This record gives sequence, structure tokens and C-alpha cells, in this order.
Amino acid sequence: MRLLWIGLLLMSAYGLLAQKSSKGMYIEGSFHFGKAFKHRSTITIDLPDFSYGTELNFEIKTYGKKHWHERCGFPRWGLAVAYQYSGNAEQMGHCIAILPNVTVDFFRHKKIRLFGRLGVGLGLITKPFDRQTNPLNNMVGSYLNNNTSLRLGMAWRIHKNIELRPSATFNHYSNAASTLPNLGINIPSFQLGICYMPNPVEEEDYIKVAPSERPQRSKRVQFSAVFSMGFRELSPGSNLKYPIWHSSVDAGLFITRNNRLKAGIEYDYIGSSYAFTKHNGGYQDKDLHWEASRITLFVADEIMIGRFAILAQLGFYVTQNVGQPWFMSIRLSGRYYFMDPYLNPATPFVTVTMKSHKIIAEYFSIGLGAAF
Repeated sequence: MRLLWIGLLLMSAYGLLAQKSSKGMYIEGSFHFGKAFKHRSTITIDLPDFSYGTELNFEIKTYGKKHWHERCGFPRWGLAVAYQYSGNAEQMGHCIAILPNVTVDFFRHKKIRLFGRLGVGLGLITKPFDRQTNPLNNMVGSYLNNNTSLRLGMAWRIHKNIELRPSATFNHYSNAASTLPNLGINIPSFQLGICYMPNPVEEEDYIKVAPSERPQRSKRVQFSAVFSMGFRELSPGSNLKYPIWHSSVDAGLFITRNNRLKAGIEYDYIGSSYAFTKHNGGYQDKDLHWEASRITLFVADEIMIGRFAILAQLGFYVTQNVGQPWFMSIRLSGRYYFMDPYLNPATPFVTVTMKSHKIIAEYFSIGLGAAF
């Protein structure tokens, strides 16, 4: 019955899109089949069943109407609604997600494409940890989580208006320790999609601009400053969340038209570290606020897709204070610039970041910044 309803939903969506569609507006329906796995020895529940699910993705294919389309390889923007069974109905339940995504082609020739897709959105887990009713689930502690999806696949154009898309997909659900427990769910799967393209972009539709006529960037080196805030728990079920304050400054050098290398310094104030030292008897002679502080020197790579950007950052601590888990850190960030930073010398932006040590997430943060 569930598959019947899913099929009816897909057919209805295809019908609506077919009635009136601008060039490059597509819709893809797909099915997942895979299996969640226990990626940490401390996970206390089993995931005995196979995971299955479905996804409906609305996407827009760019073809050169804006200056950055060609510069970024004519990417596709998408918004997906997804369902996935976790593999344990009693203690984990089901996953439902809303997933903004971007797709880029690695190879394109006639009827075949090889592509990669990154999606980052919100995922609802129906049966998180609960001290009384679900105490064995130490993978996810909250209903609302981040859902990150990576997809590598092939698109085969079997008809003018239809693509068949087999792919390998990896889905991750977690809340980055904002609510414990938080070991996260990892589900690799095979995904098979059928994309309906009522008004497809053809090779002759691409708008390509000669190098001499392309708009010039405003500056090659651009600085940015960021301030963000997050929360984390120290023990499962405590409902006591400690604030985390983060700030950073950096300089970014364009090394290609849509990629720049950054170097900077950041400061973190970890509220849970301050609470620990304040209530522990061994730190009376120390500055407790300093013990809760971390200073990091970092390098980062920023990939820019229009006003959106994805950053991967590697940092090295110059402090070694209480609760600091390792000598280095990893930070993944997404930014939305209110004006195109390629064309404007200064622009504000909003950012969402996740900081981790090794493979263990420490916190999510949301913040504001400015590039100048």
C-alpha cells in the first residue's frame, strides 16, 4: 500500500510538471535499497533489516543565463523530499528529509553523463533516544537532525524526455552533539532514479561567453569575518545545553574563477568546558574563561557556485586547554552570500558550519559574516 501511494504521488508530480514547464525544469523519482551499518563499537542497537526508501527531487538545470553558470560547469539545483527506513522499526523507526542539493557533471557525452550530487538538509528521525521509552538507541538523540547526502552516479538518456539514473548514495543523519546521544546513522544504498524532462536543455541551448567578454572579478584577494553560535550537551537526557561562541577572520585568494584558498585564525568559547572547570575542584588557580577558549590557525578551500559556497577547513590548535580533544580540527561550512562575491568587493553572508575532531562531530553553529 505504501509503494502504491508513492507511485501515485510520483505520477501526479510528473503530470503537474508536464502541464507547464520552463526550459531546464525537471523532476526525478527514485528508490533506495541498502543497509545501515554500525560504524562504532559502542552502538547498542542492531540494524537487522535492509533499508529502503524513495525520493522526489525537483531540479533546475542551468545553461548560461547567469555569468557563473558556465564558470561552474552548468550545475543543477534541486530540492528533494525523501523517505528512508532505518533498518530497525522498533528502536530507530523511519527517516524523512527535506534536502536542498546541487549536482555537477564530471563527464558529459551525447546520451551519457557521470555526475556527483551533494545534499544538505533537515531529517526527521521518528524514534530517537528516550530515557524511559527508548533507552537502547544511542545513535540519535533528537527528532530533528541534519541529513547529508552524497550521490555518485550515471545518467543514461533513454528518450528525449527521460533519463535513467543508477547511482551509489550515502546518507548520514546526526545533530552534532546538540542533543545526546549522537553517534549518527550511516546508510549506504543503491539508488535508481527516473528523471522526466518535459523541456530539456539541449547542447545548442548552452550560452557560452568568450573569455574576453566574461565579467571580471572585483578583487583577487578578499577577506572575511564570521561570528556564529551553537549548542551542545554533555550527557544524554540531561536537556542542559551549553552555548558555543565562534568567531574567525581569514584572507581568501582566488586560484580559479570559482575556487579560492583561505588562511585565517579562529576563536571558540566552549560553554561546557567552563561549566566543567567551574564545578571541578582542581582549577581554582586558573582563569576558567581562558580554559574554555580555543584558538586555531586554519587553511580552507572554498568552492563557489554563484552566491552559494561550500568550505572545507583544516585547523591546528595553538592552545591546549581543558576538554580539547585533539591537536587539529575539521570544519565543513555552507555559505549564502547576499551579493555575488565574484562581482562585488564587499557582501554580507549567512553560514552554517559543523566542527569535528577525527570522525566525531563536536557542534553545529549558525552565524553571520561579511566578505570585504
